Amino acid sequence: MIPDSASRKTVSFFRARSASKRTPPPKEDATFEFASESKTADTRTVSPVVIKVQKPVMLVVGATIAVLVIAGAVGAALALRTPGEATGSLQVESDPPGAEVLIDGTLRGSTPLSLALPAGSYRLVVQRGADAKRTNIDIASGGAKAYHVAWAEPTSVLNATGSLSVVSDPPGSAVIVDGSARGQTPLTVNGLSPGRHEVLVRNTATTYRRTVDVESGATTSLVVGGAPAAAPAWGWITVSAPFTVQIREYGRLIGTSEIERVMLSPGDHQLEFVNDSLGFHQSAEVTVLSGRGGPISLTIPRVAININALPWAEVYVDGTRIGDTPLANVMQPIGDHEIVFRHPQLGEKRQVARLTAREPLRVSVDMRSR
Repeated sequence: MIPDSASRKTVSFFRARSASKRTPPPKEDATFEFASESKTADTRTVSPVVIKVQKPVMLVVGATIAVLVIAGAVGAALALRTPGEATGSLQVESDPPGAEVLIDGTLRGSTPLSLALPAGSYRLVVQRGADAKRTNIDIASGGAKAYHVAWAEPTSVLNATGSLSVVSDPPGSAVIVDGSARGQTPLTVNGLSPGRHEVLVRNTATTYRRTVDVESGATTSLVVGGAPAAAPAWGWITVSAPFTVQIREYGRLIGTSEIERVMLSPGDHQLEFVNDSLGFHQSAEVTVLSGRGGPISLTIPRVAININALPWAEVYVDGTRIGDTPLANVMQPIGDHEIVFRHPQLGEKRQVARLTAREPLRVSVDMRSR
């Protein structure tokens, strides 16, 4: 029990002394308060001491302990933390853009796309509609990988454009179509949209400006002359063939069979007529007269084709009846041919066969299949 402050005496451990010797008052302590029960001055027993800790001190001690505990926990967490995961970069582009990009079967976005991936192996799929390109990739820590995917335009898109063949006198003139430089004559410009196009043909002496009409799936020819002369300084040739051939002189391309007039200087020329896809190659010495042109006739080789059908069929090649299968060594000129098979009960089947000069061709169908 702590006595009332009026009657309480503040003391320390001591023994009672004579009343004649006054003990100086104890110095006040801001932290501890001592209290004892009142005793007479001659009491010789030791008084019990009550220690009372004030609240501010308790709060300070508690806060210090809490801070030490939290600091220890943070230190332990930092010591146990695993190092950062190693990554690399992946960049995917496509032509045309907008293709979907999947990594291990998960859609990650559309091209062009840049990703940061953990180091490792992945399955990359780039798809555009029903078309898809697939590959396995390895991403190294800190490394960078880039992939470019291109799709060929559908045949229907290619057939929706036309071409322009430009020949000049003299050759080597710059060709500009709708404001874009396309190269030097003789030149064939592909992929032009159907309709009218502005064409500039420019050399050191003069500039020719022409408007041409391009048709879908066709080649338009443009021939421009050089500086005026008293007499024509050039002649030309025209080449007729069932397929397109390139015309070369000493290995240099000077025109194609699609050009109405292939301009040449007067005199003798050693020319080559080539179609690599069909294995066709023919040479001829041509004499060109000034101001005049002449046709060039090519000899087209014929190749054997063997045709069969199950159970049998009547065969037509390019609309001409050949006979009933089996047919052996049917000689046809090289190039593309439409073959039609007809059966009175099983109907009709069609194929387009390409004959090349390299080897005979075998064609067969099963009329029973659907």
